[in-house]
Amino acid sequence: MSDEQILQESRSSPSMFGMLVDKYQKPFLRKAVGILHSPDMAEDAVQDTFIRIYRYAHKFSYRGGASFSSWAYKILTNTCYGYTSKKTVELEDMDVFSNGDDFLDNEQSSLVQSVLSRLPAKFSRLLSLYFFEGKNYKEIAVLENTSLGAVKSGLYRAKKQFKDIAVKLI
Repeated sequence: MSDEQILQESRSSPSMFGMLVDKYQKPFLRKAVGILHSPDMAEDAVQDTFIRIYRYAHKFSYRGGASFSSWAYKILTNTCYGYTSKKTVELEDMDVFSNGDDFLDNEQSSLVQSVLSRLPAKFSRLLSLYFFEGKNYKEIAVLENTSLGAVKSGLYRAKKQFKDIAVKLI
């Protein structure tokens, strides 16, 4: 029985869908880990993919030579890319760069410290002065004995590197 036939049969007999899950679980997981670089997120993405495949089974049609596997892999890929954008949004929502006395929970605090330790010393120092000590650009320029433009561009690059490293660690 082909995958396409199993998918059609699973609409009236949901237990048939398990055959597709058994067949595609491992290859989907390998592909998802390759995209997300996180086994935990990959498992969630694969589970969501199977839910979407089942939910939208009625939309699949074998037209233009498109096979079930190409349709299913497209759903998996889109789901994974949705997870990568969620991960980026979650990082931005962490608000670790707030000025003021906001309390960072232990997990966020350890993430921030871990990322800062991976940055070049100059960038780590700039971020600490700006975000944790509340210094403005002019004050940092005086403390670092550099120009205002150098502080602005340095902070821009430091924030970008911070975000890139943090995304990899999450």
